[in-house]
Amino acid sequence: MSARHALLRCAFVVLAAFAAGAQAETFTVTRTDDPAPDGCRPGDCSLREAVEAVAANDPLGQTDLIVLPAGTISLSVSRGTLQVVQPLRVQGAGADDTLIESVQGSLTLFSVGDGGDLTLTGLGLKTLPTGNVGLPFSIEALAGSRLTMDDVLVEKGQVTIYAAAAQIRRSRLRNLLIVSGGQLLVEDSAIAYLDEALDTSNVTLRRVALDYWLDPEPPQGVSANVYIFAGTLTIEDSTITHGSVYIAAPATLTLRRVRYLDNTGPIRSEAAANVAIEDSLFENNTARALYAAGGAEWNVTGSSFVKNRVDGNAGGAILLEDDTVLRIRNSTFSGNTFSVAAAADGARGAAIGYRHGAGAHLIVMHSTIAAPAVMPAGTVGGHDGNVVVDISNSIVRGSCGMDAHVLQNNSNDIESPGNTCGLDVEQNYVSVSSTSLALNPLASNGGPTPTILPGAGSLAINRAGTPQCLPTDQRGYARPGGARCDIGAVEADVDDTLFADGFD
Repeated sequence: MSARHALLRCAFVVLAAFAAGAQAETFTVTRTDDPAPDGCRPGDCSLREAVEAVAANDPLGQTDLIVLPAGTISLSVSRGTLQVVQPLRVQGAGADDTLIESVQGSLTLFSVGDGGDLTLTGLGLKTLPTGNVGLPFSIEALAGSRLTMDDVLVEKGQVTIYAAAAQIRRSRLRNLLIVSGGQLLVEDSAIAYLDEALDTSNVTLRRVALDYWLDPEPPQGVSANVYIFAGTLTIEDSTITHGSVYIAAPATLTLRRVRYLDNTGPIRSEAAANVAIEDSLFENNTARALYAAGGAEWNVTGSSFVKNRVDGNAGGAILLEDDTVLRIRNSTFSGNTFSVAAAADGARGAAIGYRHGAGAHLIVMHSTIAAPAVMPAGTVGGHDGNVVVDISNSIVRGSCGMDAHVLQNNSNDIESPGNTCGLDVEQNYVSVSSTSLALNPLASNGGPTPTILPGAGSLAINRAGTPQCLPTDQRGYARPGGARCDIGAVEADVDDTLFADGFD
């Protein structure tokens, strides 16, 4: 054999040995207690022993697998956290069948370190509090790590992402999910709380139920589904209920096709945040739907606000204050109101109220605002503070009470049945009778949110101002539907044989 052939053969043997060492291994857990580790052997292997066996393998190798049986697996606090610093998949029999819990007090069950890549599937996690610890950790993913969860129930404890990448699917997180400086995607899941804390956080929720009632014993001092202290949060095709959303610092929040229902608090900004809301429904919220304050920039499009109320002095659906800018386009307000006590005290603006303004700016375009058939006695329109209002191509069925100096620009609007908004009578239609306005009831007229269509012969049809005409209506149908754009959130005369996206 030549020297060259011998060298090649040697290299081949070395490579083959390396490849063999990099093969993934499967460890089957057969006991549910947490003894002093003495090796994972067939028929005698605890979860801790399996994790330690994985740690002894090649950290650059393929993903090892730990298979868990049905039942409850206990981990002892005295033996510490399960450390993961390489690729590992832990698979149980199902989120409701396999439970890993700490005993003797609080314990972080899994800690994923730099270079670690942990996948959890088909299991439940329960970390018991000890002393004054109300929210112990269940999982922490540290900087440089990756975490994937699929069909996981976090019954007690919290998941924390520190500058890590994480994906969560088909899971239920009943306590607190904290995201600190990480990249997170959550899909088809249910969460009680979300807390986003650092500037670099980038979180997307899709088809997620954010429900305060998912935790039967909410932690002391927590009153919101979502706290946002910084970073970027996008919520799509999801539901938020029985809680509230609080934006405490500059951040970016985007809602698309979100249902905000039966909440006890509004989506509230207290800092110079950027908030965008698209194609969403706000209904039956008992302390307003939106609270726009703190110098934030709000943009609301294609959304409906239905039967929201508040026991306060302004803003049954939306409250605007401070130097905040609120833009509302292609949106519908219907049946928003105040509590009887608040109305009797002179509450203002059942749909949109504003107060304490120090430069607040409200811009309303192509929207329909309809008061409920019966308002509590004492409700008035009006404002308290320095605010500027621009309103165009919109319908107000009810009363406004805006002072003349509030209106900066107003054209091609309709007020019915009176003349309380202070609209320029030469640029708008005021004191229009209900018969001439001819609005249909709130209904599903296509698109993602309920709307109010102008009826046959309505004054709103073909009378919108062309320069302010938006390219589509609230449902996504193209404007104009007729000779000119219609006033209000929706076009009366459109070809609705196709959906707005062009599909049957």
